[in-house]
Amino acid sequence: MRPQTGKSMQVGEELPALTKAISQRRIDCYSGVRPHSIHTDPEWARKKGFKAPLAQALMSTAYVSQMMVQLLGEGFVKGGEISAAFVKPVFAGDILTVHGRIKSRETAGVNTRVTVEVWCENEQGVKTMVGTASGLEHDLRASE
Repeated sequence: MRPQTGKSMQVGEELPALTKAISQRRIDCYSGVRPHSIHTDPEWARKKGFKAPLAQALMSTAYVSQMMVQLLGEGFVKGGEISAAFVKPVFAGDILTVHGRIKSRETAGVNTRVTVEVWCENEQGVKTMVGTASGLEHDLRASE
């Protein structure tokens, strides 16, 4: 799939949403299984007051990165930045949807830095993460 570019999208336009089922297996793969962990030990998580094990917050950031790579490709891999606040927990069993809206496009040398307002929501529509992500949209003419 060829990545979309900020040039093909206008400021204010929403990116295609990315939906992820947050299974315990996915959390275990990300966290590494260990006892007495609120991430991988369901009994321990309940003992600590949570309804289920929590996903690592950085899993949400990884999904934002996936969305940004789909948008900018190498321009995010080599020049990407994320600033995020984790505002609510994500639990095993949640369905997480990553959203993005083009916030700005600014000249950065021979490139354009595309900044995207990003947020994650659980299946109830509760925001779990908010922030911005940006990357470089390469000017193909500059490399000719």
